[in-house]
Amino acid sequence: MSSLKNEALAACQVALAQLGFVKRGGAFLQERGGEAGGWIGLNLATHGLPRLFKINPVVGVRFAHLEKILLTLRDDVPKKPMPVISKPLGYLMPENSFRFWEFLEGGDIERVAKSLAGAVREYGEPYIATYSDWDVFSRDVGDVGLLVEHERAKVLPIVHLINGDREEARRIIESELERVASSGDMYAQSYRKFAEKFSGEFG
Repeated sequence: MSSLKNEALAACQVALAQLGFVKRGGAFLQERGGEAGGWIGLNLATHGLPRLFKINPVVGVRFAHLEKILLTLRDDVPKKPMPVISKPLGYLMPENSFRFWEFLEGGDIERVAKSLAGAVREYGEPYIATYSDWDVFSRDVGDVGLLVEHERAKVLPIVHLINGDREEARRIIESELERVASSGDMYAQSYRKFAEKFSGEFG
């Protein structure tokens, strides 16, 4: 790992720690109380090294109980803390666009890291605070744009299951199975496995 990359990541770790984010499993996690937690992932652009290193932060929310069930039912996700919803930080800012923070060789690395953490505090934490409220999350999670499309039919049934509505959970799964019935693509195959495991675990 290059010196610039090492220094930038270390500075970001220190800056994010001031907001309560602790590095774990390749991401930065923030306890929010109960089952909820904040999540920060850093997408790295290394093609400019050794002189330029860029970071695109992604902000997310995770729920331990939801994550535990999803990891039990799915074999297409890594076994580590993961957000159920996430968004690149730049799209939460007023410019609403993709955003990199740039670290230059010989530049003020600590200042850039503090700028990144400051943007997380100002624009990322309100997103985390809103959706780490389970009632708000479970009410809004079906809205278009909150979940990526291929995740909807896997996450929504688990949300309904946690909220005690197994009938709605089964209805969503049956509807999606019907929709992909004639498909042999990877998503359809993955969904059939998910549905089979769901039925085995929860009836």
